[in-house]
Amino acid sequence: MTRIKVSGVFFVVAFALAGRVLLDVPLSAQTPATPQPRPSIVVPQGSPAPPRAAAPAAQVPAPRAAKPGEVEADPIRCWWKTDRTAVRVGERFGLVLTCSVIETGPITVVPVLNQLEPGALSLTPFEVVSGSRRDDVVATPWRYVQFEYAVRLLSDGFFGQDVTIPALTVTYNLQERSGGAEGRDQTYILPPLPMRILSLVPKGADDIRDASGQTFATIESRRSRALAATVTAWIAFAFAAVLALFAVVRVVGTLRVRDAGVVRPLPTPSMLRACLSALTQVKEDAAQAGWTSELSRRAAAALRIAGAVALGRRVTQDVVGVDAVERDGQLTVYTGWPRRRRVLLSAATTSRTIATGLGNGHGPGAQSRASLESISEALGVLAAAGYGRQTQEDPSALDAALADSTEAVRRIRTGTLWPSRTAQALRSYVGF
Repeated sequence: MTRIKVSGVFFVVAFALAGRVLLDVPLSAQTPATPQPRPSIVVPQGSPAPPRAAAPAAQVPAPRAAKPGEVEADPIRCWWKTDRTAVRVGERFGLVLTCSVIETGPITVVPVLNQLEPGALSLTPFEVVSGSRRDDVVATPWRYVQFEYAVRLLSDGFFGQDVTIPALTVTYNLQERSGGAEGRDQTYILPPLPMRILSLVPKGADDIRDASGQTFATIESRRSRALAATVTAWIAFAFAAVLALFAVVRVVGTLRVRDAGVVRPLPTPSMLRACLSALTQVKEDAAQAGWTSELSRRAAAALRIAGAVALGRRVTQDVVGVDAVERDGQLTVYTGWPRRRRVLLSAATTSRTIATGLGNGHGPGAQSRASLESISEALGVLAAAGYGRQTQEDPSALDAALADSTEAVRRIRTGTLWPSRTAQALRSYVGF
């Protein structure tokens, strides 16, 4: 019985020691090694993909496996593009290198771009003459980097041959956004690009499609032109809005009734337009029925109003009803919208008044002076025919006076319009 108890204790102790030994064995010794995951980076599904590269990307460890709704993508892709497929020896041609790197989630691909600078890039037997780097374009989750080079071949041993731009190695690493930890350096090998010397198409070309000449510089130039056009359009729109506001204020001020006893005077161009209409009508009536005293007095009334306007004197404006009778020396004008008003214009201007205004030292300019002199002479002829003794009128003299005075009134009215006033103000400001 005692032996049985001792044996039982011995087996219990041996079993415990064996279990302790088994527990101390490492986990790696108990399970077989698993293969490394396929090198890639996960991005959200539906993200824009860069153009296909000429060769597969370098192999790097994946930070984590793709989850539902995510896809795997290469961390970096690069491709060449030239502006021509055949060159002559010593001829410069454009070479564009574009790389797309992933910037998404906690992982960022950081390429070493110093090796791609024009001064550090070696493309033997080609020579990099100059180059520049364009601003990066970000289209989440991708960042596009582009270099432009001017390249040439200086050798006389490649006539009629295909010379390849050598393969290029791009170094990069993966970096965590949060901690800033960097992984080991990885390499991406960009395959060589064939170029034909004095030929149309290289032997190794797989298509004959023309390469697009659009670069980031073209996009930037178009964006600048579009911005300038937009700013110009907004400035023009602002000016149009201001002018429209002034027009609305003017219309509202015209239509608004402030006081029943206050009448808004007619503007100068409107009065001169009425004078021109009256003179034109007198010319037509005289051509049909001949000159009469009434036509002479009506033409003289229009010239007196035009002379007063040119001299800056007051023109009497009487707002009357439709039943009022027009007296001798008055000119009827209809104005206003939608409520039409009838206004009787009159002025006490004679040839002597015009001569006094021209000789007082404060007369108008040379052009207005010549117009006033024509009006003064016509007033003398028309007043003598309309208010003088009953004598035989000289139709030729009356026609000449009417024609000269009408042209003078037209010149005066042209000077009162806003383009002429603006030009005159600018000349006065500049000093001409």
